[in-house]
Amino acid sequence: MLDFEAVYRQEQLRLVRLAHLITGSNGVAEELVHDAFIAAYRRWDEIADPAGYLYRSVVNRSRSLLRRRAVESRHRPDPLSVVLPPEIEEVWGALCRIPARRRTALVLRYYEDLSIAQIAELMNARPSTVRSLIHRGQESLRKELGHE
Repeated sequence: MLDFEAVYRQEQLRLVRLAHLITGSNGVAEELVHDAFIAAYRRWDEIADPAGYLYRSVVNRSRSLLRRRAVESRHRPDPLSVVLPPEIEEVWGALCRIPARRRTALVLRYYEDLSIAQIAELMNARPSTVRSLIHRGQESLRKELGHE
């Protein structure tokens, strides 16, 4: 059994980055990851794959949060969280404006470099749905960036 503290040190930053890319907010990302670690700690002895459990928990918590949010403007990144070059800020803003499921699929595919099958499992979707989400997400990004 892996030590909780060792898993925390190894996975925490990566999970915060993942949640930040999905939610668009560093503060929210940190809170979601914190909550995921608390939930994991309470069941630590029952979890066979702590890193996998935490990864899935963070993705699910991020997606749940996005479903609860009705106003897209809330998905904008925290202005104080990072200072980005203008071209990256433009892409980041476009990513934050596309639908949450498409954004999640794109982040998991291109940032986390997951396979279609892995994304399908994390998103509780069929592989064909994931491929469609990625394709439509790419189209949405092109449209948002004016590269149609």
